[in-house]
Amino acid sequence: MILVKDRESKFIIQLLIGIILFCYIAHRLGLILTYFSLSLFLAYFFGPLYRFLLTKRISKTLSILIIFAIIITFTVLVIFFLIPNTINELNQLYREIPGLISGFQDLLLSFEFIFEFIEDSTNLEVFLQDIFEEIQIGMLTFSRNAIFELSSFVTKFGFGVIVIPIILYYLLIDLELFKDNLLIFVSEKNKKSFREIVIEIDRILSNFIRGRLIVCFIVGALITLGLYFLQIKFYLIIGLVSGILNFIPYLGPIIGWVLSLFFVIGKPWSVFILVTILFVAVNQIEALWLNPKILGKEMGLHPLTIIFAVMTFGGLLGFLGVLYAIPLAATLKVVMYRYLVQEEKVNC
Repeated sequence: MILVKDRESKFIIQLLIGIILFCYIAHRLGLILTYFSLSLFLAYFFGPLYRFLLTKRISKTLSILIIFAIIITFTVLVIFFLIPNTINELNQLYREIPGLISGFQDLLLSFEFIFEFIEDSTNLEVFLQDIFEEIQIGMLTFSRNAIFELSSFVTKFGFGVIVIPIILYYLLIDLELFKDNLLIFVSEKNKKSFREIVIEIDRILSNFIRGRLIVCFIVGALITLGLYFLQIKFYLIIGLVSGILNFIPYLGPIIGWVLSLFFVIGKPWSVFILVTILFVAVNQIEALWLNPKILGKEMGLHPLTIIFAVMTFGGLLGFLGVLYAIPLAATLKVVMYRYLVQEEKVNC
């Protein structure tokens, strides 16, 4: 039992050293790893389509060209439709933030009967005003930064337009070969165990990248269309936020609902009800149909694990950390379970 504990301590120390080294290398090679990470995500996402085309006796080159055509079409839509329209909405939001905050503040302060029961209501009003001023400053800063980041998106990833397709080409052709080649660095007695670890990590990543991203896209699209038909302002921003944040299950629609209610202040109560019905309906569609049909088995990561991983690695490495948060969390979970939990069960 003492040997098991010593082995566990040694493993945890090695794991921490490995994470520190990875963060250091990732920080030094940020842009290169970003390109490689995006390519890897695309390879995982389009892997099933690539293999399906090969089963139809379509050549590797033509199959990859079909996938590239899909990616280029989507990229053109993002660059020439999604980004400009989002920037326009952000500019409009930036101009209207003071009025929105003021309207929300007036709405809260209009409940005079509540303040009548509070002895020091004057200080409470001042306190609320200070809070709303901070919220306004925060929202203005966020809008300004978002406009700048989106405007410079094409410039930042200009070189990636050349590099990412090249990396993606070789990943699609040789991804399975790359996985098998990992066994070269493993001793003969550990190959079976290592292969099982790679397969489990691959399952979790495949489930997340393909399943969760498809669900996020559908949820974001449904919310965007629903808000558009309800003629809610900033429907594109709300839809994007809802879709992106939905990689943490059900978080996106909740945040989107709160934002929607904030943007419909001053409208009739029927609008509040319709917006709420929309988000409840999308949530039920995701829970009862999308998740069972698309995700199938659980990807094996608890939502709290995802939140912690994204916040930790995002804080350490920025955008690159967000990209690597889920793969790292999946890897750590599988490795720690195998080398800590299973070994302890065997030795006890």
